[in-house]
Amino acid sequence: MGRSGFAGIAVAFPILVLAGLAGCGSNSAVHTTTFAVPASITITPGPNLSMEIGTNQSFAASVFNSAKTAITEPVSYQSSNTAVVTVAANGIACAGSWDSLSAPQICTPGPVGVALVTATAQGVSSPPTTIYVHQHIDKVAVNFFLLPNQPPPPNPCFSVGQTANYEAKAYSRGVDITSTVGIFAWQTLNTNVATLNTTAPVLLQGQVQLTAKVPGLTPLFASIGNVNSVPIYFTTCPVQSIQLAVTSSTSTSKTITPTIVDTVGTTITGVPLTWSSSEPASVSVSSSGGATGSAGGGGATIIASCTPPTCNTGFNTGLSHSLPIYPENVVNMTVASTGTNQSATVYVSTTSCGTTDGCFSTIVPITAPANTLGNFITLAATPNSLVFNGQGTTAYLGTNSGRLGSAGLAVLNTSNNSVTELSVPGKVLAVSPDGSKVIISDTVDAPNEVFVFDTATNTSPTFQITGATAADFSPDSLKAYIVAGSTLYVYSKLDGLKTIALDAPANDVSFLSEGAFVYAAGGAPSALSVWRTCDNGRADTVNVPAVPTFMKTLPGAAQLLPADSPNTFHLLALAPPDIDIISVNTTPSGCTPPVTDGPVASFNLGRGNFLPKQLIIAQDGSTAYVVASNLSSILVFNIPGQTSSAISLVGNPMPLSATLTPDGTLLYVGASDGTVHVVSTVAGGDIKQIPFPQGLCQNSAGLPFSITCNPDLVAVKP
Repeated sequence: MGRSGFAGIAVAFPILVLAGLAGCGSNSAVHTTTFAVPASITITPGPNLSMEIGTNQSFAASVFNSAKTAITEPVSYQSSNTAVVTVAANGIACAGSWDSLSAPQICTPGPVGVALVTATAQGVSSPPTTIYVHQHIDKVAVNFFLLPNQPPPPNPCFSVGQTANYEAKAYSRGVDITSTVGIFAWQTLNTNVATLNTTAPVLLQGQVQLTAKVPGLTPLFASIGNVNSVPIYFTTCPVQSIQLAVTSSTSTSKTITPTIVDTVGTTITGVPLTWSSSEPASVSVSSSGGATGSAGGGGATIIASCTPPTCNTGFNTGLSHSLPIYPENVVNMTVASTGTNQSATVYVSTTSCGTTDGCFSTIVPITAPANTLGNFITLAATPNSLVFNGQGTTAYLGTNSGRLGSAGLAVLNTSNNSVTELSVPGKVLAVSPDGSKVIISDTVDAPNEVFVFDTATNTSPTFQITGATAADFSPDSLKAYIVAGSTLYVYSKLDGLKTIALDAPANDVSFLSEGAFVYAAGGAPSALSVWRTCDNGRADTVNVPAVPTFMKTLPGAAQLLPADSPNTFHLLALAPPDIDIISVNTTPSGCTPPVTDGPVASFNLGRGNFLPKQLIIAQDGSTAYVVASNLSSILVFNIPGQTSSAISLVGNPMPLSATLTPDGTLLYVGASDGTVHVVSTVAGGDIKQIPFPQGLCQNSAGLPFSITCNPDLVAVKP
């Protein structure tokens, strides 16, 4: 123990006796101060304390009345063994003997031993603090031990609910002095991994029992005085596999039950899984696996994953990566709307102002299916992108640096259509499924940068990444893969940024719906490159007729192609003139699961080498829509039937941007004629054209600006 010094000394005084002395031989009365008998008294530190011989420790006492209110009373201190510990009147204890109890200066070391120290006021004593006085400790060691007749553990880890015993020993110059040092303090760094128990009947002093609680790895420490042991690691067996089963179902809800198996084959319960919905505004899922559809209809893929840091905690300590485990299967849920063309809100903006002086971009909501315009909202800078979070609460509008760098990302709150401007420039590439992170790529300023915007703190960790053009988050929001030419970057909430050199440039990136794999459109010549989410390792290469421009995962699993099984996952890749369905067969288990990709089925959309701008997939996975900059129609691909068609736009304008309502019945298309075309996917026609008489581009007076202004940013609120 180091010397604590005299700072913060709690001084206790004897009862004061006051006398009014008029002079020698005066007959004035002697007055005394009377203190009430306290109800209780406490002493700190306590109830146990370890002290090295010759050191000192300050004690403080608190006195309380019957109302449990602190009161001021004179306090005295006592030691049960003054040969081992003496306590001065001011409450400072010496592990030995003081030279003076009233004005202590020198503490002379005494023998090793035990003493009880109490504080007393008006005859009421505190519970004692037991002081263990010992020689200097230069080492504390922790070791696993077996109880008598206990067999050794068969595995290097402990399944949830299993126990392990550890003991600590203290040494002074190589001599074991454990029996003299008192009570060890035990601590785990990752407190959710195991429960500490020092009071089990089978334990002796200096021993602790750990009960495995949550899959993970944690250092275990023992401390005595101010000496800590070297950590020893305790492992609750990590999750190996997760299977999902629907145990009850209605037209608008499902109850999903997971079966979780750890790495030693034990089925475990009580594991804090992360539940995720690909479309949380359409289908929400609770932390217990209850899925509920919205009245507006739509569909979603639901997974449960063992996502650090709440599950498989701490394994990135010994690995170069965290250890997320994804399910062997997913639950797909489609909910019909409770009426025809349920209400939705579509937001429209424009890039047309560019850097033109005096031109102000706006964003305006359209209420569907009435197709009425809301109030025009003026933006501080020209947007270059418009992306919603999956919850539909917030829209993010990226922009190139504006107003000398002071204007950047615009954050639109959909509850009141207020806009917050932030100085984060760039294009919005992706928003995490849980809405907590936004990836923004600045390819205009030098050097190029990627910002990972935290929506809770409004902070943006910055990475110098040149030319990032696409990104996608894992379904549990733990990781994001970012495409920048021939380099793939891996962002993680827990791990450092990882850089992967590709064999060829990539155009797009998409996570498989169950989460264990991510696919890059490119990365190898005429191929897709496949990567494992857990360890970021290369999993496969899929040869394709041409490298896709866009690629998206399809929800759920289905038998779309003759060689598929009902458990086959799929990706849809757009490579003009074709659209490809890529089959993926896997039952993920552990961190490095196998995957079999293919076959790849290509379907000619019959429109030649069109120039794709956008690939949209209905939430139920039934239909894909393609926006091409050189076609005055929207291409439609029926995914189960593998047939294609097209919906022409009235007046033959070129489509610029499109969005699909959650129930999949209406497609809103911004076009080169300055209007938004409302396309019915049910009737198959362009049913209405919405103009903007007030102008998406406005002057300072709020009037239309005199340039061609087209609605090329269109997005539906989920």
